[in-house]
Amino acid sequence: MNRLSHCLLLASVYMLFGVALCQAKTISSGEYSIELTTAPDWVKPETLQPMPTQRETSPIHYRMVSRQVLVTAEADHYFMDHAAYANNHQGVKELSKLELTFNPAFEKPQIHSIQVERNGQLSDRLESSRINLINQEPELVNDLFHGLVTAVVIIPDLRVGDTVRYQYSLHGRNPVYGSQFGAYFAMGWDAGIDLLSLRLINGRSLPLKLELKDAPEAIVSNGKLGTEYLWRQTSVPRYHHEEGTPADVDWAPYIAHSSSENWAEVADWARGLYQGDQKISEDLATYVKRLKAMADKEQQIAEIVRFVQQDIRYFGIEMGQSSHVPHTPNQVFERRYGDCKDKANLMNFLLSQVKVTSHAALVNTSHGRALPERQPSVVLFDHVINLVEYKGQSYWIDGTNHVQAQGLQQLTQPDFGYALVLRPNEQGLTPMPESPPASDNIDVEQSLISSGYMNPVDMYVVSRYRGKEADRMRYQLQGVSAFDVEQHYLNYYAKLYPGIRLQEPVFIQDSRDGRNEILLRERYQIDNFWAVQGNTANFNLFAYKLSDYIQLPSVIQRSKPMAIAGPITVNHTITLDFPELVNVPSAENDVVINTPTLTYRSSELGRPGKLIRRHTLELKQDRIPANESAQFFDALKKIDRDIYYTGSISGEIAQPLNPGVDYLEQHLNTGNK
Repeated sequence: MNRLSHCLLLASVYMLFGVALCQAKTISSGEYSIELTTAPDWVKPETLQPMPTQRETSPIHYRMVSRQVLVTAEADHYFMDHAAYANNHQGVKELSKLELTFNPAFEKPQIHSIQVERNGQLSDRLESSRINLINQEPELVNDLFHGLVTAVVIIPDLRVGDTVRYQYSLHGRNPVYGSQFGAYFAMGWDAGIDLLSLRLINGRSLPLKLELKDAPEAIVSNGKLGTEYLWRQTSVPRYHHEEGTPADVDWAPYIAHSSSENWAEVADWARGLYQGDQKISEDLATYVKRLKAMADKEQQIAEIVRFVQQDIRYFGIEMGQSSHVPHTPNQVFERRYGDCKDKANLMNFLLSQVKVTSHAALVNTSHGRALPERQPSVVLFDHVINLVEYKGQSYWIDGTNHVQAQGLQQLTQPDFGYALVLRPNEQGLTPMPESPPASDNIDVEQSLISSGYMNPVDMYVVSRYRGKEADRMRYQLQGVSAFDVEQHYLNYYAKLYPGIRLQEPVFIQDSRDGRNEILLRERYQIDNFWAVQGNTANFNLFAYKLSDYIQLPSVIQRSKPMAIAGPITVNHTITLDFPELVNVPSAENDVVINTPTLTYRSSELGRPGKLIRRHTLELKQDRIPANESAQFFDALKKIDRDIYYTGSISGEIAQPLNPGVDYLEQHLNTGNK
């Protein structure tokens, strides 16, 4: 989410402040340093406007965000002026700590000024602020090491009603981009801003390619450094981010610039990064020899995919140019770890050894569907997969997905919208296929068997997860113990049946070869399933598996699309065996609910002593257009009412029923002694 923050986050907002330091000062910590110095002479000072009479009631009121950017053929220079007012104690807390994250491999950070305005008076806080340099890795939890450093600035004596105004610069560009570059600038946040400006200077000989999303045209002028573009807005409104909006849907204005004319230029740049080794190691050569000894080509492909996904641990050291340049197949094979691009490069190499065509493909995991609308740029991708071509078929394979089934036909296809495939002479984006709802499905069969209205009820549950749902379940199961699984399900069912007990360990069968399916089998006993009142026994049934897919969002009145969990098909069948052969009527008609995005059907079948309820929900896509949301939410409410069932049976229920079952149980118990 494009949330405006007081933090000095890399490549988000850039600043200027016109208070000069007498001389430069360097703060160092080990091999890292940050300079306290005057502002560069190419920036233009910005005047802070008076505080408006009406301001944000949130913890922080943003008075100014002014960014200035100088782009040259060799480097990028960012400069920011940021002023924010503390409305309350929480605002003081947030503004008292500023953070500047930078990559010391190619970026030079500078802090130019920190001042506090109180009752119309300015006081300098740069000298009295505490500045610490921390080698803090925000993505280490995801096994990615970037070598990033964070300068943490603690501002003393900040109070409610103070305005903090600060400046910093970042100079540099990752050399891996060469002559290619690009950037994105938000022009709206989930908070109003009194003054918002962006000054972009093109200091290179070639023109910039601009992309404006709901942003005004720039004021263009020529200066001594190059062509200048200026956007300056006052009283910028708050842009509301609706919870559940797909990541690729823009909810606020932005401006982007790029050096690339088209996708072919981006592909030409990226293709040169993916090179093999001139000479492979002895161990790698031995593995390749073993691959070639396999007689079946499809078996060779399956083994390569398995090896890259499972035997190469996902871990990325992405310092400097390693952020985009993959390590060689030799290095990855010997280390037995690598990130997405390392795995893609190794897979390309191994498949080439068995004469199978494979290309690295750049994707964006959150904004991929919107790529055709964007100005082509080298900064638009965050992940690398493979496009494998075999027998006229195309297979998208993600080397980082270590929970997939074995074999080409069993692999689930990733869908990131569009990919830039690094084939020779590639001219544009390639659409990625979306799985049909039937291929990714969940089937639950829940059986409740009763031997008497006063006796515990046996409950058996068999669940099957297929396709991507099997992958997801496999991923969840790998991080927990069998005990954790059993406790999770037991406590989930206890919400409906408080008297439930686990009767045997949960059985889990993972089928990866020949089909992609996870099977779970559970057995429980439920005390007080029947709520007996006189000669009437009441009971409740609940198709719980569908409930995960029909939750209403927090934002109902929508102006933006809403992401949902499709495409998927979920089936839940409940069978209740009564203690006696009572007459159970069938429902006259099925419940059928149709919208452009979902189809739901439930049926109720009665047999002597047996009630069967079947529920099927099909979500046809992964999002709901805003103009269809009211119809969709109305359907969810109807489905929610239908998956709960309350029934009753009347008769001489206090008497022992179904003596045949009691006799059979006694016979089995005697035989087991």
